[in-house]
Amino acid sequence: MARTPNLFIVGAAKAGTSSLYHYLRQHPDIFMCPVKEPHYLCSHHFPARFTGPGDDEFSRNVVRDEKTYLELFAGAGKRPVVGEASVFYIYYPDTARKIHALNPSTKVVAVLRNPVDRAYSAYMHLVRDKRETLPFREALRREDERRRQGYRELWWYREVGLYSRQVKAYLDVFGPDQFRVYLYEDFAQPDRLIRDILNFLEVDPTVPLDTRVRHNASGAPRPRWLYEFLAKPHPVKNALKQVVDPALLHRLAERLKQLTLRRESMDPEVRRELQQFYRDDVLALQDLLGRDLTHWLKD
Repeated sequence: MARTPNLFIVGAAKAGTSSLYHYLRQHPDIFMCPVKEPHYLCSHHFPARFTGPGDDEFSRNVVRDEKTYLELFAGAGKRPVVGEASVFYIYYPDTARKIHALNPSTKVVAVLRNPVDRAYSAYMHLVRDKRETLPFREALRREDERRRQGYRELWWYREVGLYSRQVKAYLDVFGPDQFRVYLYEDFAQPDRLIRDILNFLEVDPTVPLDTRVRHNASGAPRPRWLYEFLAKPHPVKNALKQVVDPALLHRLAERLKQLTLRRESMDPEVRRELQQFYRDDVLALQDLLGRDLTHWLKD
């Protein structure tokens, strides 16, 4: 029997949500949707098909009807926490109300990253996948144009990092008792972060979870052939899945992929320009969260 989710990881994109999803799904009392990022509750904002390079797969995977969406949770059984993670939920202010209408008692988690670094990580993610060929400054300059052309939110490098409006919408609907905001920096102590989230979800915080691997990291692959072998379907990997735990294989592949990725430095001048762009929004977010964010505005 399908269950209604009572945990939503709402974003932000490239702020550690993939890692959080994979950590939580190890817990015996937590069922995470087998389809990461169904985006059902903001799908009304999406066109039938996004036009960005490689976005056909994303367009196909968006869940657009309630029956299909709820069927994703049919395997939850009696586990007390049933969750999903869709990274663009936080961007659209009406999604908080839609989540509340689906389940008023749900709990919501967001992870935010320095918006300058988040923008560059999104850019490097697309470089990694051979979907972005422009220099970062030029990609920023063409952001509005691409948006009008039907590129999806991952390409909205600057726009998605304007967090204060996004967070306020969720606080207004859920309040601090049901909505928790963490920072990407909190992953520096992943076990402490996970314990806090497990306490928030009211499940056993002492269950050991493997938090050693970062998932879905960005960067420029070196060598690319090895990264693509690890990232894409391959007969050898399919054969291994018959004799080795798929979850263990996934964690191993993620660890190896990280070893192939090289983080390229951002142009310091572009960084300063983005810091100035985000300054007022970061200070507004700081007031909302009651947490010092001035380090986001420094080199």
